[in-house]
Amino acid sequence: MNLSQLYYFRKLAELQHYTQAAQELYITQPALSNSISHLEKELGIPLFERDGRTVKLTRYGKEFYEYTVESLNALEKGVALAREHAGSPLGSIDIGTIYTIQGDYLPELIKAYRNQYGQSIEFNVYQGLTTPLIEDLENDRYEVVFTAYVPNKPHLTFTPVLSQKLVAIMHKSNKLAWSNSLSLEDLQEAESIVTYPPDTPIGSEVSKLLKTHGVTATDACCNDEITLGSMVDSKPEAIGITLKTIGLAPFRNLISKQITEVEDDFHPVYMVYKTGAYKTRAVENFIDFVRSFKWKTG
Repeated sequence: MNLSQLYYFRKLAELQHYTQAAQELYITQPALSNSISHLEKELGIPLFERDGRTVKLTRYGKEFYEYTVESLNALEKGVALAREHAGSPLGSIDIGTIYTIQGDYLPELIKAYRNQYGQSIEFNVYQGLTTPLIEDLENDRYEVVFTAYVPNKPHLTFTPVLSQKLVAIMHKSNKLAWSNSLSLEDLQEAESIVTYPPDTPIGSEVSKLLKTHGVTATDACCNDEITLGSMVDSKPEAIGITLKTIGLAPFRNLISKQITEVEDDFHPVYMVYKTGAYKTRAVENFIDFVRSFKWKTG
């Protein structure tokens, strides 16, 4: 038994298709078949069984897969650590993030991380919405994402890192702009209420809040604060229910008001990563750093 056989076995177990596995391993299909056959012969157990044009793990293969992944992850982590000690750290971290922290929190976080760990790590930052970001994390496009909480994901670790304030925004000419405070009861009289779609994490939170207080959104259509702000800016009679983020900064004619029944930490943002997946030393350092990072708003 050798390392190549274990790597080949892991790839075939993940893809369950000889041709695809061989292509990703840059070897021929006969070479892969021969390697797996020798591994099964050496172990004395069948690892795969045919399932039409694909293969699937046997009960013995499933058990062997768990130990193989654990062993290879430990080995790869050791290699990465050795390279880092030798002065050659693995060079990049792929991060997915919601838009609302990309202009303040995330830049400060990365700057502080580099101050502690040096400038050699490259950060590849991609923007998206919570649900697609979580799906891409599960598909290994990212190593870490910053999103809202998504339930029923036991294989992911969600660590709260900051919270965002929910406010009402309105045009300066709106009659509610002159009030000293604003309650959800006041919003019952609003001609138009614009907010997030209820099928998004933040939209679900807002929808539940409004429903509890007998308020109905007339336009639940905006996935981000820029779109939401632009809609309210173009409709002086409208009230927007939105997170207070940098997305509202361009709108000089809009003002925001705290909603009296809503706590400042209405919407938590989480750092999310795959719990048991292999992580380079740089990624592990980053995750530990995020946990301890204290960010001061404003």
